[in-house]
Amino acid sequence: MDSLTHVLLGAAIGEATLGKQAGKKAMLWGALAATAPDLDVLVGVLMNDVDKIIFHRGITHSIFFILLISPLYGWFISKVHAREPVNWKQWTLLVFLAQFTHTLLDSFTSYGTQVFLPFTNEAISLSTISVLDPIFTLPLLVGVIILLIPRKSSFNRQRTAFISICIACLYLAFTVFNKVHVDTRFQSALENRGVEASHIDVKPTLLNNLLWRGIAKVEGTDQYLVGYYSIADGNPNIDFELSEGNHHLLLPYSDKRSVQRLKWVSQGFYSIEVTEFGYLFNDLRFGRVAEFSGDDSTPYAFSYMLNRVEGQRDFDVHRVELQIDRERESGSIGQLWDKIRGRD
Repeated sequence: MDSLTHVLLGAAIGEATLGKQAGKKAMLWGALAATAPDLDVLVGVLMNDVDKIIFHRGITHSIFFILLISPLYGWFISKVHAREPVNWKQWTLLVFLAQFTHTLLDSFTSYGTQVFLPFTNEAISLSTISVLDPIFTLPLLVGVIILLIPRKSSFNRQRTAFISICIACLYLAFTVFNKVHVDTRFQSALENRGVEASHIDVKPTLLNNLLWRGIAKVEGTDQYLVGYYSIADGNPNIDFELSEGNHHLLLPYSDKRSVQRLKWVSQGFYSIEVTEFGYLFNDLRFGRVAEFSGDDSTPYAFSYMLNRVEGQRDFDVHRVELQIDRERESGSIGQLWDKIRGRD
């Protein structure tokens, strides 16, 4: 989830947990604790582009690590605010809840969170909510703003925090039921086409929970079917487009560490293109940056260049940086809205 949402949720949790005892300090520490798992990006700057994306949402997001580090955070905060009527156990609970909800919320998105490290590196991605969803963020934003406004008359601050958290959680619950419904739609659409899929990835598109993108790998092939389903346009049918994976191009290099890690990152949804210097590895789960423009020449949101370097056993891998195209970006929201309404 985006950083602002994590900060707002952490602040609301801080107020709901210890606001009565510690005042607005509880909101501050809740917000800081909620951002702590994402400090792994500071370590990531020392890594290559593949290891960086694997390390992010890794050990700092694991329940095991959060259980270990929360008492240390709690002890530190208790020393900073030694005069407050709050002990280190209470601060520890606040820190744990703020960090745990960060990990929990990330696992509901589609990027993958390694919740159970170091016991397993399986990345949990429930894919019920977009990494940016203003409807989830809005009640938290309104609640925190209300809590930050100085008031002469007293009002129930904890109730305000609880209400904002509950509204956000109710929406998150809606996305879960919505996901189950949409998954059923995609499964039925594939069955109607007589397609047997080895695995399927279905996720909401950016900024909403109305338009969903599904990609299915056809059993026994390296072909993928990509389709969209909107719960707002009233059309129960899903049209699929075929995409070639061209996995055979990397078969001679399947034992290389870079190739194995990229396959893990993409969860098996990828295509390969030959370039002058090596190969282009496209993560198909997130589609192209201008997916609804009808221009198949636009780059994929996540692509990696595998360069062959003489004398090196493995590829030199770096993520392809996306170039800003103001004309392309300016029309993206309108194209998304048209797609939601069923207007291609």
